[in-house]
Amino acid sequence: MKSEGKSKTPVPKKPEELPWDLVDRCFLPAVFSHAAAVILSTVLNTLYISQVSMFTLFLLFLVISVGSTIFYHNLKVTAAGKAVLITGCESRIGYAIARQLDDLGFTVLAGFQGNDEKACKLKEESSGRLHVLQLDTTSETQILQALQYVKDHIPQGLWALVNNVSWAAFGEIEWVPIQVFRKSTDANFISTVRITQLFLPQIRRAKGRVVNVISLLGRIAAPAKSPFCSVKFGLEAFSDCLRLEMRRWGVDVVVVEPGIVTTGCWFEEKTVLEEAKNMWKEMSEEVRFDYGEDYFEYKVRTMPEYNTQAEVDLSPVLRSLTDAVSRTFPLGRYTPVTRQEKIQALVADHLPRSVYDIIYN
Repeated sequence: MKSEGKSKTPVPKKPEELPWDLVDRCFLPAVFSHAAAVILSTVLNTLYISQVSMFTLFLLFLVISVGSTIFYHNLKVTAAGKAVLITGCESRIGYAIARQLDDLGFTVLAGFQGNDEKACKLKEESSGRLHVLQLDTTSETQILQALQYVKDHIPQGLWALVNNVSWAAFGEIEWVPIQVFRKSTDANFISTVRITQLFLPQIRRAKGRVVNVISLLGRIAAPAKSPFCSVKFGLEAFSDCLRLEMRRWGVDVVVVEPGIVTTGCWFEEKTVLEEAKNMWKEMSEEVRFDYGEDYFEYKVRTMPEYNTQAEVDLSPVLRSLTDAVSRTFPLGRYTPVTRQEKIQALVADHLPRSVYDIIYN
């Protein structure tokens, strides 16, 4: 691998903060208002009871239904006495949401996979309600120790489990050693499934919720990101299945899908280049010959995640996570993304695949 300095692609430091979640929640009431106005207007005019215009009825229904929806959307639970376990607090998002929920009055159990210095800093900056746990989510021993800690110190049960741990790997499929796929599966998927399994009885007792921080790449595939996309697609399916199974218990399952711009840089330059060098060395001669070192280096240095500024504004993601934990009636899915990412997701979800391929591939 060559060692020339990389040029950063200019990225806005503050992403667009659009109320996608409220728009999603108000969409069906707006459609219902139009349908109800058409039906009622037709019936009244047919029976000669009234000559009220359909537009007037539509506005009436829209004000009532959307107003009720906004009121319903903004209801919040009382934070006092409610405990939240957050994994991956060594990350920027995990650290920030632990601080925010502590400020709101929740009892926060912050799980760290390492970084004792950062854990001590979080403890110093927070209230006495915050607990710091050593929690490597790939370690069965540490998960069981955390579970026993919750049983001993949180008798009322766990209000929310925020599965925030994420490990990213890059590379086209032929480049990535199979052990990287195994590590990605273990760190991102198996660990989330296991910790959720063990803590569900505590969450059921409190009629709380499971919040899985995934990624927009859990619904939109991207080249050179198969180790990450594959497990995030799996977590989407896991979350949807869990939501159906937990409905009878009054337990909510919420997915938060940040975009690339709203989370900032996934990789540090030194880490990327080191992993790329190792990946190049482990490739077979045939694969290296077919792709060529120039193409390989070009793909590494042009990844959006690698070129995105690390210190972006996390407020859209934090707002979604706070809503997922504190709203009385949370949405099943929050998407703190930019306008471009939201449009891409809508095209992927609602238009034929051929249309998506023409636009984005």
